[in-house]
Amino acid sequence: MANPLARIKGINGQIVALDADIEQVADELAMLRHIDDDAKRDAAVSGNYDDRVAAKMTHADVVRIEKQIVNMERTRARLVAKRDRLVRILVAQ
Repeated sequence: MANPLARIKGINGQIVALDADIEQVADELAMLRHIDDDAKRDAAVSGNYDDRVAAKMTHADVVRIEKQIVNMERTRARLVAKRDRLVRILVAQ
């Protein structure tokens, strides 16, 4: 088993990578929200069946990405808690 300091460094690397992924997915979510707004507007104005289907699909994409971000943030919180626990162990030594 690696010493606590090495494990902390590894977890910090995972947190940094996860932060970058969260930022990228958040940017994608912002674009999807714009697309979703346009699709909803098109469906409301035209009343066309195809536009309504497209609006439902884009909304489903937004919901999916929002869930993905929540899961990534949950994973990040677990990593931070684990890192903090290891820091307390390291300080106690």
